[in-house]
Amino acid sequence: MNGKSACRIYLIRHGETANAGQVCFNGHFDVDLSEQGKNQSRRFADALKDLPIRAVYCSDLKRTLLGAQYIADHHGLTPVPYPELRELSFGTWEGLSIDEVNRKYPDQLHKRLKNIETFHVEGGESFPQLRARAIPKFEEIVSKHPEDCIAILCHGGVIRTLLAHVLGIPLKNIFRVHQPYAAVNIIQFYDGGNPVVELTGGSCDNIHPPNPLDKEMFIQ
Repeated sequence: MNGKSACRIYLIRHGETANAGQVCFNGHFDVDLSEQGKNQSRRFADALKDLPIRAVYCSDLKRTLLGAQYIADHHGLTPVPYPELRELSFGTWEGLSIDEVNRKYPDQLHKRLKNIETFHVEGGESFPQLRARAIPKFEEIVSKHPEDCIAILCHGGVIRTLLAHVLGIPLKNIFRVHQPYAAVNIIQFYDGGNPVVELTGGSCDNIHPPNPLDKEMFIQ
């Protein structure tokens, strides 16, 4: 089958957080970016500046809002934040480091690692709950831009969940998808809603416009 190119999404993880040295469960915790994270955000914004970006979306947490603003400034746009694009909520673990979690909640981290798909912290979310809020919002965004290039800046867990949805990967396997800080992913949709993931876990050096000589996708 074949189809003409439709919505093109540059799906980007925020830059390094201010508490990255401790490896913390930030979730909904509204941590700022480190200086390195701000520099990473400026670099991917610069890499996108010559592309025909028509809209910029992000979560409503400041570690994504800042990078989204950098992108939007190059295109005369205003970022559109959605709470549905927030990271997985870690409940009572919010803002704690791995060492603090191990001290306060012995064996809980081990249980999470053994059952990543359904485990949730007290007061927090499971990945199916994250999927239930993030996927409808993602599909709504895509439906608004049938022929546009757009940028979505959000979080590692959200991005893995979106990619798992697009690729048909079980949630239990989402951490097989590498998503470092400032990771760049590219999803190209085609007529009929057919998505192709062109890039996962890349960098700003991998940002490029669609090839004008390759207007259609052919699957054989």
